[in-house]
Amino acid sequence: MRKLNPFQWQGSSKIYSLPWLKNRIEYSSDPERIAAYAKTPFTRSRFVMAMITQFHLSRNSIVVSEDDHAMWLKRVARPHMPTDEAVPLMAVDLMERLFRPGEPGQDEQSIQLFDRLIPELYRTLLNNLLEVEILKPLDDYISRTKFPHGSRPLVLEGLMYSLRLHLPFLRPIRWFFDRLFFKRVLYMKRVSNKLDQMVFDFTIPKPNSWFSTLKELRASGKITRAQFRGEITSMLVSSFSLSSAVGSALLCLAARPRYQQKIHDDPAFARYFVMEVLRLYPPFRQFGYEQTAANGGEHLSGSFATEFMIPVVELHRNSSIWKDPDKFYPERFLDPDVSKGFKYMPFGMGKRSCPGRNLSMSLITQSLRFVCSDESRIKLVKSNAMPRGGNGRLVSFVLNDTITYRAG
Repeated sequence: MRKLNPFQWQGSSKIYSLPWLKNRIEYSSDPERIAAYAKTPFTRSRFVMAMITQFHLSRNSIVVSEDDHAMWLKRVARPHMPTDEAVPLMAVDLMERLFRPGEPGQDEQSIQLFDRLIPELYRTLLNNLLEVEILKPLDDYISRTKFPHGSRPLVLEGLMYSLRLHLPFLRPIRWFFDRLFFKRVLYMKRVSNKLDQMVFDFTIPKPNSWFSTLKELRASGKITRAQFRGEITSMLVSSFSLSSAVGSALLCLAARPRYQQKIHDDPAFARYFVMEVLRLYPPFRQFGYEQTAANGGEHLSGSFATEFMIPVVELHRNSSIWKDPDKFYPERFLDPDVSKGFKYMPFGMGKRSCPGRNLSMSLITQSLRFVCSDESRIKLVKSNAMPRGGNGRLVSFVLNDTITYRAG
């Protein structure tokens, strides 16, 4: 936020603008201001949609689309979401593939958690959300491919947006810039395109699957080809954001081993543990919205700020809201009122909140329950430090992701 100070709008400490542009962006981590804004008609901001669109080609999906299309497709997708009974089995399978045994005689293993977690979660989402059977060529490609968790920094994304570099006809400039400074972005775009094609070529849809439903919608003209491919790409993008949350929860569990016994004795406590993880380490560092006309038509004009940003990390660590905001203390959520009133927003708000929030919460919670249970052969070795910070990207990953474990 301090880097934005030169662009403060005169007369306010919250409004920022570049002098030669009409767009004005308000940042707020005040729950009362957020609550007041939530009472107005709003949609996802064009700034955030532009950033998400550039993130691994995730365009034209439920997440990045106009409100009417997103709401309709959410209703169509709902019957294909994994059931409450299926999620614990998903969690067990994910944890056993993530913490696989080492070589004979090897007692402990240390891994870079996100390097292994992202591809394993991608497999999980293909199997259980897209509902396809993965054939060997695709499985081999996922195994040998690197999935670097680094897009452009958020501050840079904001500057590029302000300079209108997100516009289609300026794509060569973006490519040249990434070629010089952010080769990972171009690399992940190639990987994303390759994975999309291999999903078509080397998977078998299960009966009445989400993949089959998407094909039917495309054939009937109810969604475009771009929207169809956007939903396939969203499996990869979701694996990044969900990996951030699952990985942070496992790292916190290793750093605070007394909670392993607490969750073992009281599995319901795992949910409070996850809520505290998402408070301190939210996968998305900010959410953005902008007002619309009451009838859902044109954007409002003449309002003081054209876009409204909620810096989630600042909101979740606001000392005027949270007692000991930097302390890891899951017990705070035993009070059901502590998160009410727009103080806690790991998945956004309103109709533009994350469509997979319930699945995400359930999968993370069930994963921790299994790791801490008697049925698990996995033992996390105590870590000397809690996870540190974030990397300042759209999807934020903690910086120290080494985890050590024993797998019997």
